[in-house]
Amino acid sequence: MATVYMVPNKDIEDHKSLDGAGSAAPVDHVSLYFNAGHPGVDVPHYHVVLWHVTKKQEARVAK
Repeated sequence: MATVYMVPNKDIEDHKSLDGAGSAAPVDHVSLYFNAGHPGVDVPHYHVVLWHVTKKQEARVAK
């Protein structure tokens, strides 16, 4: 349903170039949101979400 990249704030602050693997599936829309950290990526970072479903379908799974 989505491909998620987690980009540490430090990488953004350091002006690093970011290359993603992309996606073989069509992308309907993209979301970008902040996360303060969680198990697996415990530093502040941004989630870059490539949605492979419509916004309506996304809303159904976000409930």
